[in-house]
Amino acid sequence: MRSWLSGRVLRNGLLLVSLCANAVLAGYVVSLWARPERPLEALTVPRVIERVASRLPRADADILWRVYRSKQDEFTAARADYFGALAKPARLLGEDKLDATELRKAVKESRDSRVKIGDLALETFLEAVSQMSPEGRKKLIGGIGLQ
Repeated sequence: MRSWLSGRVLRNGLLLVSLCANAVLAGYVVSLWARPERPLEALTVPRVIERVASRLPRADADILWRVYRSKQDEFTAARADYFGALAKPARLLGEDKLDATELRKAVKESRDSRVKIGDLALETFLEAVSQMSPEGRKKLIGGIGLQ
């Protein structure tokens, strides 16, 4: 009787360990699959353009891409400014004695750089929608439930 009970307990214990290991492995695989390849680039302007363009009629998607490409040098410069601005707060945080005033200033500068990218993206969309078909414009708002 005792060997049957200990065998059952051992088997149930191994089953529990196996289930836990599978859950951990599945969680790891899902986190790798769901995680963007480059976290700081998860919602970059090209990805946003790609998502929006995928919902538009082909001609309107082409307009959006054309307008974006015409501003690509501006986006590249704004993005470089933003990443450059991010370096200063990181450097300040790594110093032994934190200067809160300088940190606040550096964070504000990096935020302002990020806002410039957003403003440029907004300009891109405004320029593109003025050239799009009524159907394309309707599809833009159809995805956000404002109809």
